[in-house]
Amino acid sequence: MSAPDEGQPGSFYLPRLEYTKLPMAEDRGLGWKTLRDAGPVVFMNGHYYLTRREDVLAALRNPKVFSSRLALQPPGSPLPVVPLAFDPPEHTRYRKVLQPYFSPHALSRSRAVLERHAAEMIGAFARVGECEAMAQLARLYPFQVFLDLYGLPLEDRDQVITWKDAIAADKPYLTQEDLAEGNKLLTYLAEAIRRRRENPGSDMLSQVMTGPGEFTDLELLGMTHLLVLAGLDTVTAAIGFSLYELARRPQLRAQLRGNPKQIRVFIEEIVRLEPSAPVAPRVTTEVVTVGG
Repeated sequence: MSAPDEGQPGSFYLPRLEYTKLPMAEDRGLGWKTLRDAGPVVFMNGHYYLTRREDVLAALRNPKVFSSRLALQPPGSPLPVVPLAFDPPEHTRYRKVLQPYFSPHALSRSRAVLERHAAEMIGAFARVGECEAMAQLARLYPFQVFLDLYGLPLEDRDQVITWKDAIAADKPYLTQEDLAEGNKLLTYLAEAIRRRRENPGSDMLSQVMTGPGEFTDLELLGMTHLLVLAGLDTVTAAIGFSLYELARRPQLRAQLRGNPKQIRVFIEEIVRLEPSAPVAPRVTTEVVTVGG
């Protein structure tokens, strides 16, 4: 898709924005409104953004034209980005296999682990009397839970985070040092998979490995690598948005303390209003018309 010069036959107006100039840091709601008000399709930072609900849904429901694989699988990389970088029918297979392990219902079986880590961390903060919510809770908690559910040593937490940060940080490019740290993460995860293959346990990695999907070690590595690089930071963001909303709204805090059953509603609403991953990249496989 390109924008012909204004005034030429068949020309159209394509709004162009810069993401850094949107008020996302101050008010994401206003930032999204600015994007929507600009038009149904906006060219921003080298990409076309669809801003209308009906257009977004139409794209998501048409994977033959709007491909996840072309958007998310690095060209030439032997490591499959499981399951995000796959279109049907491959994605359907992965979803069917992984759903029993990662659905909300499935994760409820791990509630004791989730609550134990949260209680231990909050108890430590209570003894001190304060904490830096993002650095000491939101950033660390999902990695502790991941290591526990995967049957990996909790003392590896900070090292895993360091490796992840080296290749997932918001940088214009990765240095050789960054890539070396990223390779250490891959080696660490591959070794964990090798050990589980030789001696499966009751942890989540072993369950997926020995389940009906018959995942190869490379598929398991791709899935776990994606979980570390992308899945855990979304939990960090969700915790951050939740705590920020509670911190700035004392009446909401009082309401939830008075009626704990409403906490579930609050969590569902904050995830809807402030999604951790609000953009779904796709690459088109043919010329398309969007927005008229």
